Amino acid sequence: MRDAGLILKRIAPSKALVIAADNGDPTIFYYAERKGWHFTEEDGIFYGEPRDSAQAIVDLERLRKRGANFLVFSSDTSWWLDYYQELGNYVSNNSRLVEETREFKIYQFNPVSE
Repeated sequence: MRDAGLILKRIAPSKALVIAADNGDPTIFYYAERKGWHFTEEDGIFYGEPRDSAQAIVDLERLRKRGANFLVFSSDTSWWLDYYQELGNYVSNNSRLVEETREFKIYQFNPVSE
């Protein structure tokens, strides 16, 4: 996730907040020099794989309302977008893919409507 962090450092505003689906690895936050949350998380602690799409979407909505601008999936978690189909649809409908490699996918969220 080092490379994803370096890309975020380059493309994301300095105050941007990041959601990282990275199995709790803090590397992306270090290299991006950005704050954010692990996905999924509870009280700031990595919580593991989502139970289902509904839980994942609720978690993303909560973090978006707290100001999250970017969402990153590692190669170890990008399968979630296919396995949890509604989650994949949610991400497609509410963000745009800004960078993709074999190691990661970076999405930028659309503005949250009030």
